[in-house]
Amino acid sequence: MTHRSRPLAAAFVLMVAGVLALGLRLAAAAYPERYITIICASGAGGIVDVTTRILADHMSRTLGRTVVVQNEPGAGTTLAISSLTKAAPDGYTALTIGPAAGVIAELYPKFTVDMQRDVRPVSIVGNAPQVLLVHKDVPVTDYASLVTYLKAHPGDLTTGSNGRGSAGHLAGALFKAMAGVDIRYVPYRTTPQAQSDLIGGRLSMMWLSTLTDYIKAGTLRPIAVTSLERWKLFPDVPTFDELGLKGYEATTWISMHMPKAAPKEAINALTSALDAALADPAVRERLDQVGVLAPRVTGPDFLAKYLKAEVDKWAEILRANKDGD
Repeated sequence: MTHRSRPLAAAFVLMVAGVLALGLRLAAAAYPERYITIICASGAGGIVDVTTRILADHMSRTLGRTVVVQNEPGAGTTLAISSLTKAAPDGYTALTIGPAAGVIAELYPKFTVDMQRDVRPVSIVGNAPQVLLVHKDVPVTDYASLVTYLKAHPGDLTTGSNGRGSAGHLAGALFKAMAGVDIRYVPYRTTPQAQSDLIGGRLSMMWLSTLTDYIKAGTLRPIAVTSLERWKLFPDVPTFDELGLKGYEATTWISMHMPKAAPKEAINALTSALDAALADPAVRERLDQVGVLAPRVTGPDFLAKYLKAEVDKWAEILRANKDGD
């Protein structure tokens, strides 16, 4: 080797060593290396938001990185879904969404994102029954008198929720189809906005998972719960199924998704972190307080099957109710 070639050879060796060292550092890097953002397709204060924040708090400790919740409500959750699909598929952006995930294609046929095709499932994270609440000024006392009044006064009473495709909207659509009644639907941007109008009497009724204080105060009257079995949050309130609407079920199931090209490592890490949170007694207690049940089965495979079943179920209901209300 000539005298002039020795510096070049040394530089080459250093370059190779640097590349190898960088590769080793990257290989050794454990996910996550920075904070994770969860886009919540619901406004602050809604059941999807509350559940997301309870779980994100525990996930931050499990993963050793901050999990940030970013609310993006509106447009039937299509804004939040679009934000997810536009995010870098690096494992640092996720989405939590309610039952709208199963009805996007039916309610928004021009929306190009398909929840089964264009995003990756992570896990179901919670399930909350709802209770139909009627304002005290509505002249009904129970399910039978409500149905009688609705049939005698079609379209006089109103219901609302945080947009078409939300749990409250779907519960109402199912009730209208099965009971053969007419209720005017009023879409809101967020759940708290709709709740405010319900409490103030500007909205006749609403399907919700909260507002127990207003029930105790007599402002709101519970009619029936939307699960097939009685709900321990409202043990004295019958189910729609008990009252004659056989098979009626419309719960707020909450799921987490990531961009389609998200790395499997990230999917697995988030699934494990969610499972750890849902197994924590303190987290379960907090979820119980807001009426959210922990899912019996978790993980991407189960969510994919569950989502397909929901898409099939609600397509028929919403097509029968063509105005989407």
